[in-house]
Amino acid sequence: MKKVSIKVLSLFLVVMTLVGVASLPVSASIGYPMNYTIYYKAGGKILGQFSGSCDGTERNNVRVPSPSYAGYALSNYKDSTVTGSMISWNFPASNYVRHGTGSYTVYYEPAYTATVRFLYGGSGRSAAGDKTATGKKGDQYYISSPRITGYTPNKYSVTGYFPSGDVSDTVYYYENTYAIAYNANGGSGAPANQVKSHFTPLKLSTQKPRRTGYTFLGWSTSSTATTATYSPGDTYTNNGRVTLYAVWASKTYTISYDANGGGGAPGSQRKTHDIKILIPTVEPVRNGYTFLGWGVSKTSTSPTYQPGEWYYSNISRTLYAVWQKNAPTSYTVSYDANGGSGAPGSQTKTQDATLTLSSTKPTRSGYTFLGWATSASATSATYQPGGSYTANASVTLYAVWSCNHASTKTVWDTGCKWRKVCNNCGVTVSSGTTHGPYTYGDWVFYSGSQHSRYKTCIHGDYTTTEYASHNTSNRYEQYSASQHKRYSYCADCNSTIGSVSYEGHTFTNSTSNGQVVSTCKLCGYTKTSAQTYTISYNANGGSNVPASQTKVHGVTLTLSSTIPHRVNYEFLGWSTSSSATTATYTSGGSYTGNSSVILYAVWKYKPATYTVSYDANGGGNTPASQTKTYNVTLTLTTLIPTRRNYSFVGWSKDRNATSASYSAGGSYTDNADVTLYAVWQYNPETYTIRYDANGGTGAPARQTKTYGVSLTLSAVKPTRAGYEFLGWATSRNATTSEYAPGERYTDEAGVTLYAVWRYIPKTYEVKYDANGGGNAPASQTKTEDVTLILTSTIPTRYGYTFRGWATTSTATTATYQAGGSYTANESVTLYAIWKINTYTVSFDANGGSNAPNPQKKTHGQNLILTVAIPTRPNHVFLGWAADSSATSIAYAPGATYTAEEDVTLYAVWQERNYDFSVSDLTVTPDEIEQYGKVTVKFRLDSWDRNLPYEDIPVEVLLNGAVIYSTTVNFSAYGVQNIVFDLNVGASLGEQTLVARVNWADHNSETRTGNNTTSATFTVKKVVETSASPISVNGEYTEGTQVISSFYVGNEGSSDILPDDDVSFNFLVYCLDGGTVKTVSQQTWDKVVIPAGGRNFVYFKWTIPADSAGTTFYCKGTVSHANADKEQNSDNNTTEYAVVATDYNSSQTPNTRFEKNAPAGYSPNTTAPAAKAGSATWNMWVYEGGKLILKSYGITVGNTTPTVSHGSGCLTAEKVGASWKMKSGYGITLNWNPALVAKSGYIMPGTDAYTEAQIVYATFPEFGYSVASEKYRTLEKVGGIYKFIANPNADKNERVHFIPVYVQDGSYTVSVTATQIWTPAGMITAVCNANTLTIDGTIYDDYYVGN
Repeated sequence: MKKVSIKVLSLFLVVMTLVGVASLPVSASIGYPMNYTIYYKAGGKILGQFSGSCDGTERNNVRVPSPSYAGYALSNYKDSTVTGSMISWNFPASNYVRHGTGSYTVYYEPAYTATVRFLYGGSGRSAAGDKTATGKKGDQYYISSPRITGYTPNKYSVTGYFPSGDVSDTVYYYENTYAIAYNANGGSGAPANQVKSHFTPLKLSTQKPRRTGYTFLGWSTSSTATTATYSPGDTYTNNGRVTLYAVWASKTYTISYDANGGGGAPGSQRKTHDIKILIPTVEPVRNGYTFLGWGVSKTSTSPTYQPGEWYYSNISRTLYAVWQKNAPTSYTVSYDANGGSGAPGSQTKTQDATLTLSSTKPTRSGYTFLGWATSASATSATYQPGGSYTANASVTLYAVWSCNHASTKTVWDTGCKWRKVCNNCGVTVSSGTTHGPYTYGDWVFYSGSQHSRYKTCIHGDYTTTEYASHNTSNRYEQYSASQHKRYSYCADCNSTIGSVSYEGHTFTNSTSNGQVVSTCKLCGYTKTSAQTYTISYNANGGSNVPASQTKVHGVTLTLSSTIPHRVNYEFLGWSTSSSATTATYTSGGSYTGNSSVILYAVWKYKPATYTVSYDANGGGNTPASQTKTYNVTLTLTTLIPTRRNYSFVGWSKDRNATSASYSAGGSYTDNADVTLYAVWQYNPETYTIRYDANGGTGAPARQTKTYGVSLTLSAVKPTRAGYEFLGWATSRNATTSEYAPGERYTDEAGVTLYAVWRYIPKTYEVKYDANGGGNAPASQTKTEDVTLILTSTIPTRYGYTFRGWATTSTATTATYQAGGSYTANESVTLYAIWKINTYTVSFDANGGSNAPNPQKKTHGQNLILTVAIPTRPNHVFLGWAADSSATSIAYAPGATYTAEEDVTLYAVWQERNYDFSVSDLTVTPDEIEQYGKVTVKFRLDSWDRNLPYEDIPVEVLLNGAVIYSTTVNFSAYGVQNIVFDLNVGASLGEQTLVARVNWADHNSETRTGNNTTSATFTVKKVVETSASPISVNGEYTEGTQVISSFYVGNEGSSDILPDDDVSFNFLVYCLDGGTVKTVSQQTWDKVVIPAGGRNFVYFKWTIPADSAGTTFYCKGTVSHANADKEQNSDNNTTEYAVVATDYNSSQTPNTRFEKNAPAGYSPNTTAPAAKAGSATWNMWVYEGGKLILKSYGITVGNTTPTVSHGSGCLTAEKVGASWKMKSGYGITLNWNPALVAKSGYIMPGTDAYTEAQIVYATFPEFGYSVASEKYRTLEKVGGIYKFIANPNADKNERVHFIPVYVQDGSYTVSVTATQIWTPAGMITAVCNANTLTIDGTIYDDYYVGN
């Protein structure tokens, strides 16, 4: 710098000295005209120039924009506009010269283009138009990526520096994605984050979070929202990162109040989760009792809550009034024998205490003592001797008597009606009507299906009408020549049944003496007609056959005058034989025979002939005509006509034809006269003109000249290197031409034309291209076959070494050298071959080791220094410097090196103590329950007194898995304390925590044994359960067994096993006058449930008989030792109610002899569809030390109910596999609806199902109705279900009588087995019995037998 300053000062002094010597006046340039020139150059090449002039006083106002040149860019962008201040002005040394000059050179360099393409990632489709930028080598280019909605480019801009050439790059656009996060907003179990693509709607997660005491409503973008914007599984279309917060609604609970025997209980209240409410101050009242407060059970004896207290529990419940009984009152119970004697003495009853009535019974002659009542006129007893009296009131009890009716008499009210009257009390004990014997009237028409008659008791007080089906048969009566009448007739009632129909006669024919007699076989109508015959015609190979004719017996027929036709044949007449050669009958002749006949045409063969004529068609020697016979092929004449300058081609039917249809001696088959014309082809003489290039190439193709027609010679010219083409000659050695290309040739002879040549030597241009350099030599000229000495001038290029010349700009080796020889006979451009200069960058570890290998820098290109770094124990590598003693760096690893020279770079080091430690790891508390939280704390130290450190990794492992990781920064000799809370979740037993610092690189530290420490803590198991009922289909019928099922949930993350001793308590109770009455109480021990899952428990119990209309409460409770410690114990109990229904039984009435079907009867009723009746369920069991999911299933076995005729039906017969019998008889039924395992499932134990408890049959005569008295309830006898004993059958046989009115056909009984209970609900099976065939009625057997 010092030397530079001296030079500048010296220059300044020199300038000052020169100015002093010149002593120019201030106004020296005022009037000078100034001429200036601006030169535009690229290397040694002048691209252009600009000349201008100005007044000397205005020279600083000159502004000339620099022009643009294709492929070039300004070397200095300050030269974009040349100003007067930039021009170098020269002034004359003499005052007598009155003009000045100025000049400036603007330099250009080769320009390059940077092109950026914009594509969609993955598909490669164009996303936007290409962008370009231009500049010279070393210029920076910057191209911004366009914005495309919904997409993000992998580069927002492309920037760089132009090398020695064009550059290109590609920017890829990828569809935007957005993170959709879920926040449980006070709950837990939020779904995992989702990712939404910009153009693709997202289906939100269907997972729902949980929060104790709240109902999940959906999702919102606000954490304070009270209504949901989105529901699980909704389609989400917005674009952008978002957090969806769970929207919760607090659960509410109902607090009801029961006066528990009293009155005036407060109304129920609604409580919101975790919000306390005040219990009302209103108190109920009860006569004889004092109100103590409210209890949680109807049987509570001490209160849990008082009016006006706060209620905190999150559970719906009923609070029952707790009463304290007041002092009791006494009452008198007296007895009255009420007409008898021996009444007991009076008794005293204490208030609210039950009194046992006296067991003494009074007596009364002729009467039976029924009990006691509060009324002397009562007919039924309210109380019994020894019974209970509970009313808090004095009372007189009267004996209730029933007469024994020991003596009765019969009283006839009419001829048929009677009563039995008690002689003691005058009460009618029984009554009835006894009719008969009867008298009967005649059968009379009643309806379309029945007739009727009167049936009268001989006592005259009873008459009825009985009905029977018509006994019908079909009758026929003559009506007309074409029809008769048909109707149904009942002989019993002498009536026509239904409507009369008219039908055509059904004739049978007979023939005699030419007459046809036709008689209807149904009504007997008879008609007579003459016999006729058919005369048919057959053309026998011809056509135009006459129509058939009808001949009447004994009448002569005139035959048809129509004559058939046949080509080449003559019609002779008709014959009865198809092969006859002479005719028996003629057209229009007479036929007298009395029989049908076919007449065949008789033919005589007579073929036609045709003439074939010839026409020479302009020629001579025409052949003579020929004759052709019908269907006989004619061979044409072989004689050929002649015609000058023409060739004979053949014959054609067309005079102007150019191609022949027939050849001489060929075949002619047409059945027609014809004239054949000769077909000619014109054939003139021709000559060949050939071309010979005579030493050259490209001679024209040969040509053909036709006689009498001039030929234009080919215009194609041959070529020959070094020669000029002069024309054509008939001699090979000619030096002058006879014919020019395109000239007319008229000689009537063939010829060979030879090319005539004149030799011309050639010259070639040799150009030089500096190929990126400058000072390229001038072009040279080479003469054909003369060697050219190449110029010795050598071009120049900064940073490159000239290696010679080559014929391509991309060559890497030289073909020619400066001053060398060029012998090729061709023009050429020779390109300078350059070898770019390179420099070596060496690395010295400077006391360390593992110095990187040397790098090579290419001239004009920046070198990215290696990122490899040397090593040195207990030292930090800072970077590189050119001085081995440097303490600061000149280059960092990966930096850019730009100097154009060799260099050695030395490592710069800083000493360090690379050592970290971890200690004092504690876990508080050291014993915790599952899902609890512990606090983890430990200390970290850096032992380097000099250096700070950033991003040192720290991690904590739980049982070998990383659960916490972070990075810390240390100041020199720094300390860090780490504290965080850890939710232990579902872990169980002893847990090991390990804290580590810089673990991945700890082997590089000064010490390696202080990077880890450990501690242990214990997690105790927590059982978290829930109970919920399983809603099943079924009827809770009084007196039947049912099964109640529950789900037991495991809300924890550990399996519940037998050792956890979880049980499920089941209670069924009802309310009897305000008292809780236990119906069933059972316990399922050792419940097992998989983690996070649920299992199945069930209980079989019996609904009490005669309990229809009673509400039964089914309560289930999960129990275990730590149930009170659960996070949510409110859901361990569940309860639901069922109402018992009536047990309905039905038997059909005795309709055995009913002949008339009731209204609504349909003989085509279809039996109900069969129904298998099955149920399946899954349960977890603990076997072999593990939980196993088993599948159970039962179904009603595939057995068919068997129906057969009763013992009283002796006329039934078995047809194949089924029975045929008559209506009016009884049928038996047998079925065993046994339960079996469903295919593919395990058969459960008997505690898991009930047998069929109600089985009934439905019948087609009642439309398979299940209305009362339309079906029969079956009875189980010896394991088989049967009809109950029928009092209307002999010996009370178990039969069902098929009514007489049941129509003939198939008869199927359908049987239903129901009240089959399983843990999955009640199942019902429907099975149709074997089908019987009904054929007739019992009356058929009766009348036959009598």
